Amino acid sequence: MELPIAFFVIAAIMVFLTGVSKVGLAAGFGSLGVPMLSLFVPPAVAAGILLPILIVIDTTNLWTYRNHFQKQYFLLMIPGAILGIGLGSLAFGVVDPNFVRLMVGCIALWFAAIYYGKKYLPDWGGRLDMKWGFAFAAVSGFTSHLAHAGGPPVRAFLLNQNLHKSEFVGTFGFFFAVVNWMKLPPYIAFGQINWDTLPISALLLPMVPFGVFVGIFLHKRLKQEQFMRVAYVLLTMTGLKLIYDAVAQLI
Repeated sequence: MELPIAFFVIAAIMVFLTGVSKVGLAAGFGSLGVPMLSLFVPPAVAAGILLPILIVIDTTNLWTYRNHFQKQYFLLMIPGAILGIGLGSLAFGVVDPNFVRLMVGCIALWFAAIYYGKKYLPDWGGRLDMKWGFAFAAVSGFTSHLAHAGGPPVRAFLLNQNLHKSEFVGTFGFFFAVVNWMKLPPYIAFGQINWDTLPISALLLPMVPFGVFVGIFLHKRLKQEQFMRVAYVLLTMTGLKLIYDAVAQLI
């Protein structure tokens, strides 16, 4: 597979930002990777290139936050993710990914609106029951498989639970480590990961340690309230980007 230098420059930047965001903030830069690489290759190929890299980043996340993830959320959400990925596999090629992106973008903005609205309406919204984690994980698994947009539903739910910043990033990271491993067999079966994509993934791997290092640095420097503000700003930006991309394709 012959690709221009511009592809590798953009891909390297996206891998770096993904490492920073996933390890430091559990933020949404990873969801920008597929759209950016899709400027050069089909979206399915872009996702196939990035998935092995995401799994490597997830592995560093597991080690970094091994003592911080919340087991009760993790055990509740994984069955939901399995259901969602299964439904996503069945709907592959049937459901328009743009409708999925639109739905996820609206979910992200709704939770961001609740967070910002509490400043003026303290009784508006509130903390969801932990059992809702199963439903949001199912939505995440479904949207992750179809539109590579699985982060916002789980991110919105976990932010709503008011976890400590390390518990939030750790639980989010553990969840998506399992989800990405579950996505591996379907990606191979559908030909998204193959002997053409793997060498490209390998060439981009050296950017991972740099992103991880910066992510850990930022995580340690941000205080809890600062972390929450940044996380909700990034959730809002991700929601707006997903809605914009979906509407642009649907019109």
